[in-house]
Amino acid sequence: MHIVSTTEPVPVFDCHVLLRKPTAAGEPWQARCAAAPSVSATGSTERETLQSLVIRFKYFIQEYRQQSQPIPWVSPEQTPAADEVERWIPVHL
Repeated sequence: MHIVSTTEPVPVFDCHVLLRKPTAAGEPWQARCAAAPSVSATGSTERETLQSLVIRFKYFIQEYRQQSQPIPWVSPEQTPAADEVERWIPVHL
């Protein structure tokens, strides 16, 4: 038996994240996408913040793809501030 796949490949995007950890008790973690600054998130832990950002990043991309519009990436990407660290997250749609 030969099975033929008719599904399209799953798009993968590299989400370049600029992450700021809290500097005082009670402050949230903050994250933003370097190539799409309108995509940002906060959370009580690094993991929670990154998970939230990925969800927002997927929504951002899907909105433009569904409307057959080009994704408005910022070029050059924003650079990290002195108190931010970088993370790269592969995001599958």
